[in-house]
Amino acid sequence: MKRNPGKKRKQQLIQVWSYDQIVKALPYLLEVLRSLRENYLAMRFANHHSAKISQRKGRPDRSAYIAKQEAQMDSEAASLKYNQDVAEFESMGMFVVSPENGIVAIPFIEEEQLAWFILELYHEDYVVGWRFQSDPLETRRAILPKHKGAA
Repeated sequence: MKRNPGKKRKQQLIQVWSYDQIVKALPYLLEVLRSLRENYLAMRFANHHSAKISQRKGRPDRSAYIAKQEAQMDSEAASLKYNQDVAEFESMGMFVVSPENGIVAIPFIEEEQLAWFILELYHEDYVVGWRFQSDPLETRRAILPKHKGAA
């Protein structure tokens, strides 16, 4: 299928961050990341609990129906909160890598290429490294003084 030459492709703009901007926003980012992780785990627990109730053998009684309804409501509430946290990161141009481990990728430009700072909730330095867009997700390059704004 050929593209219509008269139509322009939509370009997606990505908000890029500097290391200094991340450091200044770190208290807020960590709070949203904690919330995201807690809501993700709550959502997983509620989904698991709901599935467990559904798998019970035998004819469900009144208390089973109530428990299933409550589990579904808990799952929906946690899912809504989790999706709000993901949307918060996406509105800042950030990408949630692992909600369970509290890992987020923050875009910046390195050597005229898209790159990502890696923010980890449970690491003592929080911003643990960076990777190019083309690198595997596990790649962590060292943050150098040039990234921190030092000459």
